[in-house]
Amino acid sequence: MPPRPPSGVIVSRCEFVLIAIALVALPASTAADEPPAAKAASPDSLAAIVLARNCLECHNASDRKGGLNLASRAAALSGGDSGPALKPGDPAGSLLVERILAGEMPPKERTKLTDANHDLLRDWIKRGAKWDVDPIDPFMYTTERRAGCDWWSLQPLRPSEPPPVKDSAWLKNAIDNFILQRLERADLRPSPEADRRTLIRRLSFDLLGLPPTPEYVDAFVNDREPRAYERLVDRLLDSPHYGERWARHWFDIVRYAESQGFERNKLRPSAWKYRDFVVEAANSDLPYDDFIRWQIAGDVLRPDDPLAVIASGFLALGPYDLTAYNNGTADMRAFAREEELEGLVGTVCQTFLGLTVNCSRCHDHKFDPITQKEYYQISAALGGTYQGAERESLTEPGRSAAESRVAAISAEQSALAEQEKGATPQQAREIASRRSRLECVSRLLNGGPAHVTVPRQPEAWRVMSRGDYRQPGEVVSPRGMACVAGLSPEWGLAENSPEADRRKALAEWIACSTNPLAPRVIVNRLWADHFGEGLVRTRSDFGFQGGQPSHPELLDWLAGQLVHPGEGRAGSLKRIQRLIVTSAAYRQSSRAVAASAKIDADNRLIWRRPKQRLDAETFRDAILAVSGDLDLRLGGPGYRDFKVSSMGDNETYSVFDAVGPEFNRRSLYRTCVRSGTSPLLDALDCPDPNVATPRRSATTTPLQALTLLNDVFIEHYAARFAERLEREAPAGRSAQIRRAFALALMRAPSDEEASSGEKFVAEHGLAQYGVVLFNTNEFMFIE
Repeated sequence: MPPRPPSGVIVSRCEFVLIAIALVALPASTAADEPPAAKAASPDSLAAIVLARNCLECHNASDRKGGLNLASRAAALSGGDSGPALKPGDPAGSLLVERILAGEMPPKERTKLTDANHDLLRDWIKRGAKWDVDPIDPFMYTTERRAGCDWWSLQPLRPSEPPPVKDSAWLKNAIDNFILQRLERADLRPSPEADRRTLIRRLSFDLLGLPPTPEYVDAFVNDREPRAYERLVDRLLDSPHYGERWARHWFDIVRYAESQGFERNKLRPSAWKYRDFVVEAANSDLPYDDFIRWQIAGDVLRPDDPLAVIASGFLALGPYDLTAYNNGTADMRAFAREEELEGLVGTVCQTFLGLTVNCSRCHDHKFDPITQKEYYQISAALGGTYQGAERESLTEPGRSAAESRVAAISAEQSALAEQEKGATPQQAREIASRRSRLECVSRLLNGGPAHVTVPRQPEAWRVMSRGDYRQPGEVVSPRGMACVAGLSPEWGLAENSPEADRRKALAEWIACSTNPLAPRVIVNRLWADHFGEGLVRTRSDFGFQGGQPSHPELLDWLAGQLVHPGEGRAGSLKRIQRLIVTSAAYRQSSRAVAASAKIDADNRLIWRRPKQRLDAETFRDAILAVSGDLDLRLGGPGYRDFKVSSMGDNETYSVFDAVGPEFNRRSLYRTCVRSGTSPLLDALDCPDPNVATPRRSATTTPLQALTLLNDVFIEHYAARFAERLEREAPAGRSAQIRRAFALALMRAPSDEEASSGEKFVAEHGLAQYGVVLFNTNEFMFIE
């Protein structure tokens, strides 16, 4: 592989790619077949693209099949085992043309060049076979087998105006223009709007992860104000429980857990503070660029702010091999360290950039334009972060600022107490939630130890041959990747730069407003949270192995709204979520239409809102809520549904059936250890915290049926549900059935359902009726 051009060439490289946009914009499978027809591109530029996409994979500086390297003019003229590949001015006498016309090259398993490409190469050779860029960088261009620097996700954002549509009456906001345009092109019609009971249930689960109360449902159904829906959205986004829901999505991605893993698997007593930071960041709508910066370098950028210091605990979330570090040989410690750093690089880059940079540890990336050297450049930025200790989240200068903020919180709590006098039950619940949030923030500001990284000055950082720590190579400085258009890889740091400067530079590079990846990745995650699928299906991989966006213009428009909103604050994730859930696309019914399914069976064009099964934690929380036992306190140390046993330095966790008041908090507050799994949550595909899970599975297995009918948790809270029904509907079975439907399913039963329910209760009791309701598809799925 020839060396990549120096950093000063990056701008001209991007310009060159844009010149050939008519060819570059084609999918890899098409680009090899279609003639390069960009009018603005020079023939030399287009010839370089044809060579890069069809020849350089086998004929480059590091892999010279047949002894031939076509990356540079001099090498091509020197030729390979069969002689010179080119004779400038003589296409007929050039071996390259001869082999291509004979069908020998590209090889049989590769797509052959078109006649138009043949003509282009012949004309290029006839004019002297001049290289537009010499040497040609194989990483520059996308081929059938790998992405180049021209890959769609690496290009600058291209926000466009919402396109015109025929049926403008359907539109609610600009999102719908992009959706409806594609539907109209495919001769598809959007589904009707869902009814109000469906919409409030959908919104409540999507934004809070909790079911709405019957009182909230009835109030919304009967609210005839034109903006009733928008007011409901605003109320839910302002709820303190919004942050809990969004945090649960985030923790799947970042491997959040409260123990170290491996053999020792020791608890991390203060890891919950990172959890509470994420909840508070979501509730306060911390700008996304700051959310990135704080997690990578909050202790450097804002050392006097306990929330920013706690946020840097993101770097210490992964598993930690205490045995190797404390009892292993030097080789074991070195190996464990390289494994830990690979996991950290992977988490940082997949979470924020949607790139599998960690796949370049041992060699250049097989599918994306990322070199092994660039992996170690990113690793050098993180190489001074170490796990294994907890430290104070407050510095001495930060204590007075924190005390002032705590005093302000106390004053606000007093004001809430006044508001609570004479409040309606609904208002009282909202005031209690706000008070709980203030208490949560106060706990974080009051200091104490936090599970964060312990920075050290790293030694000289080297590229390891084949990723082997025993084969150190050249020294590298902290630096970014050259493949991202509009984002310079140069950070201006020397090989021995201070640890703090390294992480600060990485944080600023990722959060930079010209970085197209970070906003694309996060708005795609938000879309997936509400539609079950992202506009790009592979939520943490925007590279060649990932998916293409179903609506590229919409993706870039949403990303542009995040970075440059025009109105409001940049970086507001709540604003993007509000746009999504107030769109007509989101409000569609989930009912399948046979005619539409024939055209678009996977619903990639979004002609309906897909059904989604409740995730494991939301299912558990919903049962607690309808039983009347859910404890809505926010933050603080979580509950433990396990017993800890120590054998020497090792800790093991024995899970027990966690029922009773002390376990009635939301599942987010379950102390999450890396080996203490919950049978109920596992049956519903709760992910393994040892690995990042950008998209949860939604399986259907016999074990689920057995668990949901027989688990102690289900039986206990079905009994508590029955007690609630008897308490709130003392008039008899008919009233209890109606109340059960209102609480669990947010609607009234039909006559047939009421009649069969009464018969079932008479024979089996209210508690078993609760078990039946908890197992219905209507309870388990979001319409």
